[in-house]
Parts: sequence; structure tokens; C-alpha cells
Amino acid sequence: EALGYENVDKDLLVAVAREAQVPVSEVERYDEQPEHPALRVLRKFLTPGYADTLTGLSEYEWWATATVPELSSQKDIALATLDEEVYVKLTAEVITRMVEKDNVVIVGRGGQAVLNEYESVLHVRVVAPREFKLGIVEERDGLEGDAAIKHMQQMAERRKTYLKRHYNIDVTDARLYHLTVNTGLLGMDAAADLVVDAARRLGLA
Repeated sequence: EALGYENVDKDLLVAVAREAQVPVSEVERYDEQPEHPALRVLRKFLTPGYADTLTGLSEYEWWATATVPELSSQKDIALATLDEEVYVKLTAEVITRMVEKDNVVIVGRGGQAVLNEYESVLHVRVVAPREFKLGIVEERDGLEGDAAIKHMQQMAERRKTYLKRHYNIDVTDARLYHLTVNTGLLGMDAAADLVVDAARRLGLA
């Protein structure tokens, strides 16, 4: 807010869904959550012309339908889905377009990789002690105890796998960021002040 930038966290998902002409719920299925390896392999074999769909976004038929015989009591099962690889490509394209058009804050989604060569970008990694993050998960998701711990660990592992698979980066690699702030030790206000100061020093505000 201090910089007058727009936070496009969920708006990014809406933009990707609009671009792909699919429901937001379909995009949320892949939002920093890697598809199960078995399903990825199955989809590659079952989707007609799969290899051809990744050659260019503009020519991609977003809803790929395949018939799967003898997998249930039904004669046919129709798979209508946005492919994970295409979701990642489209997300990167939308992120780039947003950054080139407006002053925005991109939360996650591989922004540190997609915008790695952009000079007018500040890359920030936000970290916090385990107990601090656990408290946020419990409050935000209504979970307690072991359930909250498991959910937090799963989310962290999904993001790590997502970034490694699609961008071959380690989220903890300090070289990817201009600044790392610990909100648990600094507090939200002090952490925000550091980010604002860094942005101004880089001429981004």
C-alpha cells in the first residue's frame, strides 16, 4: 500500500482462467500444486496430440477431451481439464504482461524465475519461524494441532516441488532474491518497511 502497488494474488488466477476460458476452480487445481506423477503420465498418453499442444500457447485447445476405456463401470470417461504444463506457461505469460503494464505485487507462482532477468523488479522472500507460520495456518484454515502441522508441511513441499519441476530452482536459494525478511522476528510492519525502502532504493517507487 505504501508503494501504491496492486496485489494481484488471486486476481492472477482469475486472469489465467479468463485467458484459458476455463473456470477459476480449474486453475486453482494447479495453483502451485504439482499434479500427481501417475496422473501426468496417464494424461500424456490419453490426450490426443499432447506433444503438439505445447508448441505454442495461441494454438492450444484449452479443453482437451480424451476417452478412457474400461477404467470404471461407465463405458466412457471424459477428461476435460487444463493441462498442468500449459497452466504454468500461461501463468508466466500473464505475470509478464501484468508486470509490463502496471506496478504490481506478484505472490508466488514462480515469479522469482519468470521475472529473473527483469531489472525493474524487486524479489523478496518472506520467512518466519515454524510456530509463527503454524499460527497463521490455524487461524486462516481453521486447523489445529497435527492437522495444521501436516497441512503446513504439505503446502511447503508442494511449492518446493512445483518450482523445482517447472523452473528447476530451489525456493531457498538466496541468489534468487534481493531481500529476505523474517516476519516472525521483525513483525509485519518492520518487514514491510524494509521492502518499501529496498524498492525505493532500486528506483521502483
